Amino acid sequence: MPEIVKSERRLGTHPSAGEKNKSRALQSRPMRRHPYPRHLLLPGTFLLMALGSAAHAVDAIVLEVRELSVAGIAVTGASARLDVLNGQQTRVTLNAQAAVLPDPVGRLTSLSLICARPVIAEPRFGCESGSFTGRGGPTGTLDMNVAAQMRTDTGITTFSGRNLKVAGTEAAFDGRLDGGGWQVKARTGTTTIPALRKFAKPWFELPADLTIDGKVTVELTAQDSGSGTVADIGADLQGVDLTNEASTIVGEKVNATARVRATLRDKSTGLDIHLAGTQGQTLLGPFLLDLAKNPLALEMRGALAGELLDLAAIHYTQTDLIDVAGAGRVNLAGDTPSISGDFKLTKLQFPAAYTSFMQIALAASVLGDLTSSGTLSGDVSVADNAVTSLHVLPREIELHDRKDRLHMSKVNGDVFWSPAGGVEARQSKISWASGGAYGLAGGAAELEFIAYGMNFALTRPTKLPVFDGAIAIDHFAMGNLGADDMEVAFKGAVEPISMQKLAKAFGWPEFSGTLAAAIPGVTLKNNVLTFDGNVESQVFGGSIVGSNIRLQDPLGNFPQFFADVRARNLDLGQVTQTFEVGSITGKLEADVLGLELFAWTPQKFDARLATPKGDKSRHRISAKAVSSLSNVGGGGGGVVQALQSGVLKFFDEYSYDKLGITCKLRGDVCEMSGVEPAGGGYYIVKGAGIPRIDIVGNAGRVNWNQLMSSISTAEFGDASVQ
Repeated sequence: MPEIVKSERRLGTHPSAGEKNKSRALQSRPMRRHPYPRHLLLPGTFLLMALGSAAHAVDAIVLEVRELSVAGIAVTGASARLDVLNGQQTRVTLNAQAAVLPDPVGRLTSLSLICARPVIAEPRFGCESGSFTGRGGPTGTLDMNVAAQMRTDTGITTFSGRNLKVAGTEAAFDGRLDGGGWQVKARTGTTTIPALRKFAKPWFELPADLTIDGKVTVELTAQDSGSGTVADIGADLQGVDLTNEASTIVGEKVNATARVRATLRDKSTGLDIHLAGTQGQTLLGPFLLDLAKNPLALEMRGALAGELLDLAAIHYTQTDLIDVAGAGRVNLAGDTPSISGDFKLTKLQFPAAYTSFMQIALAASVLGDLTSSGTLSGDVSVADNAVTSLHVLPREIELHDRKDRLHMSKVNGDVFWSPAGGVEARQSKISWASGGAYGLAGGAAELEFIAYGMNFALTRPTKLPVFDGAIAIDHFAMGNLGADDMEVAFKGAVEPISMQKLAKAFGWPEFSGTLAAAIPGVTLKNNVLTFDGNVESQVFGGSIVGSNIRLQDPLGNFPQFFADVRARNLDLGQVTQTFEVGSITGKLEADVLGLELFAWTPQKFDARLATPKGDKSRHRISAKAVSSLSNVGGGGGGVVQALQSGVLKFFDEYSYDKLGITCKLRGDVCEMSGVEPAGGGYYIVKGAGIPRIDIVGNAGRVNWNQLMSSISTAEFGDASVQ
């Protein structure tokens, strides 16, 4: 039974004599506290409130219970007290030594609820304004304003709390109980992510090497209508900066929202996840996402059972970038989650696809600085983090290197890929309207091929247009693509290409003729492209043979080219006509041995151009050619003056015995000489007949760029005509 405490003030009508005697008797008794049925504390509290309203002669009523259970919550040392303060005001105080709640709340102690405005107005019972304090739980201490109301006519109980200090901010909640279940809504003010991270550490911990800052607000709704508990959690993130120690994960000024709905079932938890990002940039490994340009939205629906997350639906989009959907599962066991599923790529749009997903990974290659447009679509299947099949359809792709090293236009195709040893590889096709690399340009082409594992092979011969000719490919296959032991097998031919166009593309002096050649077997290993035999071509009425050809780092920014080049029986008439240096007849042989190019710029070679021994062809050289050759070896002004004076002015051409020049290039300096010594210099042209003219050079060390300029502009060095 409740205990009635000493009455010092009477309310309402005056008591009768019997009541006075009863009151005195109660006052004279020692105060007793009786154990109360543990399931009747709350109804008993409302009973106290009713007694307080009816018992006008009492000041307070106290009810104490040693142990009880309320809605499955164990409470010890509980008491309820009603104080009648005056004719218009009462107060209810509920205390408990301890209460044990489910995680994450746990054990609470020193609990006290003081209701300053209790409500006793059938059918309403409750507290319009109160305070609740305690110790323990996630916040360490509890101190908040509360209110509650129970209606006996509807069976609905509502409650609320305000000003609860949590993680550097204040939280509020509202709840409802009825015969069908319960519902709670909670929300926080704005706090910092470090404060929230510290608060959540007992239940959820981010990687220790991840530094994160920014502001966040959190909302929570939880309810149970008899079919299981459903919780909705939402977080609004503003101005988030984050990074890990390796700087592989970086975020700057990110604004995002996250919403998670969890449905608790007997053996699993249903999940609905929504993530949106609208501002800032994030770096995830090689992927760089600009959320302002390409706002992000991710939706996932599935169920978590133990460590297996089944995702019935996944939809990921970024405006003007990507739209992909699918279904799959994630195994959370182990250090690295294992992902499996089937996904449909509706759209991958350039240029955002290049800057977001490709540019960082390709930064060190020739593809590292492109302008792009077009789209990709397709399908992909994944099993345990490994791609098991891929189908990609490029549409109107445009790729142009800003340094003019590569360009491809209107790329379209239907490309299939499967792992090695899996299903039979399907035929693929890709085409483009035009393309080129390193100054070489060509028209439309189409490839038919198969791709499986790290292997690629053409399924039929094809031609790659180059200027007005083509590279005809009879056979092409690659194995272990991208690995150190990558292999390439190639055989084909060069169909006649204008040498004038090739020379211009490589920055050489333009010359006439065509290049046609048979290309022997070619292999690529350890990032070095090696020709198994010689490359032979017919130009200028003679032949040019390339041997010991190899190309190191062929797809990198700084390829290195090595070769020995020998030319025989070239017609000097065709050569000089090409270079416009004047007319020279006769034959010419040339050797460029130990040729080394770095990023296609000469670094080293031993070059010799000379009249072949025993050449019986007619040797004539024009006055213009004399002037030009003297510019290569020396100052042309004196030569021109000599040709225009004396007997020489009556001749347009001269006979010569032999001519030649050598250049040993090391770095940017060329060590020069001629066909044979001549006093303090060297013969560039050794004359014959009358009038005889000799061209003698004495420029020994010459800057390579200056030498190339002198050939085209005739403004170089010292030479004399004898």
